[in-house]
Amino acid sequence: MEDDLVYKRPRKGYPVEPVAASPDAAGGVEGVTNSVLPTLAQLQEKQRSELIEIAQVRYGIKGSQIQVNLTPLQLDLSMSQGQIFKALLGAPESERADQVLYALAKGEMDADMANQILASLALLGKFKKIKIES
Repeated sequence: MEDDLVYKRPRKGYPVEPVAASPDAAGGVEGVTNSVLPTLAQLQEKQRSELIEIAQVRYGIKGSQIQVNLTPLQLDLSMSQGQIFKALLGAPESERADQVLYALAKGEMDADMANQILASLALLGKFKKIKIES
């Protein structure tokens, strides 16, 4: 059974801060609430940190120690996405997503690139399942 490439973390609501009361058209005062939503940059940073934490926990870098048996690959931060895909071809197909997460956990890849590569691997997997009918 393959691992799901999408991590689903329980959602917590964002805090709602009340806004100062404002007069309505009839002259009365009505309490108004406004949601304080995080910025795109804040959401992206939270996603990056959660992805790194998930990878570190999964491969024993953070938390309990585990034995990782993956095909050795030499990935590093200076590699382009194309170079990483080329290196991943040397690993069994079933290990490729794990290779990306393991490299992320060890600091050999940044979270943005890891996320892009994982998404690409998921798409490639779906394309392989599509049967082309003539």
